[in-house]
Amino acid sequence: MPRIAVSVADAKKHFSELLNRVAYGHAEVVVTKRGKPVAVLSAPSERGLGSIKGWLGIRDPFFKDIDRILKERHKHKLRIVKERKG
Repeated sequence: MPRIAVSVADAKKHFSELLNRVAYGHAEVVVTKRGKPVAVLSAPSERGLGSIKGWLGIRDPFFKDIDRILKERHKHKLRIVKERKG
């Protein structure tokens, strides 16, 4: 998975596009301030959702919805943000 570095200003300006890159597994985003990393946007691990199963019950409709969403999210076209050079 590629790692993209963006400034705080660019992250604010293009936040929804950056979240799409992260959500669809196309990138991990490092947010920088004055050239130094201050935060990382990354997708949650699939394992995180699995830990919820014991809390809700295996037959809860929530899991069917989540499974459907995870399968369908790769069908959507990703909007690409033009990266600034320099």
